[in-house]
Amino acid sequence: MSFKIKLKYSWNRLRFYLSFLLFGFYLTIGILFLFTDTWMDLLPKGRSMIGIFLILFGTLRFYIAYRRYINKLVRINSKLETKQAIQTEETNS
Repeated sequence: MSFKIKLKYSWNRLRFYLSFLLFGFYLTIGILFLFTDTWMDLLPKGRSMIGIFLILFGTLRFYIAYRRYINKLVRINSKLETKQAIQTEETNS
């Protein structure tokens, strides 16, 4: 495995973990808006809508990041397989 593919693979995994961290952040803030009186003084009305919006936005964002991660992983693996096939053909020749 070449260094460039390892770097792409590591960067792809890091982006996925960061998006998972953001999902946890949005989920936590959304739950705080929905089920606690943390921001009652600042926003007396509409906290439930903001909480639902934050949870849905975090979920959508994580789903998109997950699909991007899987798609990029498939492309990286296909490039790696192609490179290995070319190398085996060169050694067999």
